[in-house]
Amino acid sequence: MLATAAIYLDRQVLALTADKIIGDFHLTKEGFGRIIAIFRYSYGLVQIFGGFIVDAQGPGIVFPVASGLWSLSGLLTGFAGTVQLLTACRVSLGLGEAFNWPCALKITNALLPPQDRPLANGIFNSGAAIGALVAPVIVTVITIYFSWRAAFVFTGAVGAVWVIVWIWYVRGNREQLKGAPFSARKMFAATLYIVSHRMFWALLVAAIIINGVAYYLADWVPLYLKLSRGFSFAVGNILSIFVYAGSSIGNLLVGILVRWLASRGIETTTAKRVALIACSCLMLSSILAGLIRYRYLVVVLLAMTSMGAAGFLVIYQTLLQDIEPTYVGITSGLLGGIGNLAYGYLSPYIGRLADLHKSFITLILIGILPSLACVAILCGLKSNNHDGRLHSC
Repeated sequence: MLATAAIYLDRQVLALTADKIIGDFHLTKEGFGRIIAIFRYSYGLVQIFGGFIVDAQGPGIVFPVASGLWSLSGLLTGFAGTVQLLTACRVSLGLGEAFNWPCALKITNALLPPQDRPLANGIFNSGAAIGALVAPVIVTVITIYFSWRAAFVFTGAVGAVWVIVWIWYVRGNREQLKGAPFSARKMFAATLYIVSHRMFWALLVAAIIINGVAYYLADWVPLYLKLSRGFSFAVGNILSIFVYAGSSIGNLLVGILVRWLASRGIETTTAKRVALIACSCLMLSSILAGLIRYRYLVVVLLAMTSMGAAGFLVIYQTLLQDIEPTYVGITSGLLGGIGNLAYGYLSPYIGRLADLHKSFITLILIGILPSLACVAILCGLKSNNHDGRLHSC
């Protein structure tokens, strides 16, 4: 949870200072979208293959090395003097951050029983919301009193502190967090097994759509509130806290909901279906956010959208863990990587719509498309009931 919070604290600096970076580097919003895209491309490509590394070497080793890389990259962003150097720092940031979710999912899978994983995944996922919640305050204050560059230096240093804490904290769990090295042939067989499962393809639809929704909220909301809704730098950043608070609430409530329904005798799979439908309904709020005039109400609607996206992702991650428990890192890396590549491709187009003052189109799509992801997973769950219990490859 703390690692995820530190990552989002570091990642949000770009979104929160976007208007100043766009001004200093003379970028269009489409150009800014390309910088977001290059981060997602590096993140996605490494995430696809990073899962193999996590499964083979274990999160006990991979986690601190990767975290050290993204912390240093974030810090060095504060010294970038050209668009090329800024882009290079975002590439390096993506390389390091790509390991966070495969490592975190590997840890909850290794240390906890199935009935506790939804809540555990919700807790560690809430780190993203925590980082996003504190980032507007920290980044706004540092930027106003010092500069946007100082904000990058400070947040990068926070990640370095986490690395030291992690190495000390897990010294008693090293055996449980060790990897299981495997040959290239076995790696290929594991991948083939994973992608041959129907649920993988159902989750891939969700990985592309729902991750895209979450990434838009993280990358574009502060800029949208300031440039499209007319809020000042400080007010727009502070109001984004409410949007990210919705994510934090969604992360925790969905895990509690599944546990509560299960405690009342409802089958866990059915409880997950209920949660997915509820989260999809919440994301419909984005349609209204794109169409109405009242800008403070827009913040509330975006917070509801954020709540739905976060809750949906928690269920998505627990279903991901069920495909093949031995290779959670591989499954997470493949799905997350492809989702990031897809969002990277779309980011410049999101910026272009913003340049044309048509961000409402993006928000309408954010409201509609999650229903497709929900249907895909519900169909996948139905197929699983017929296929029976999954077996280890």
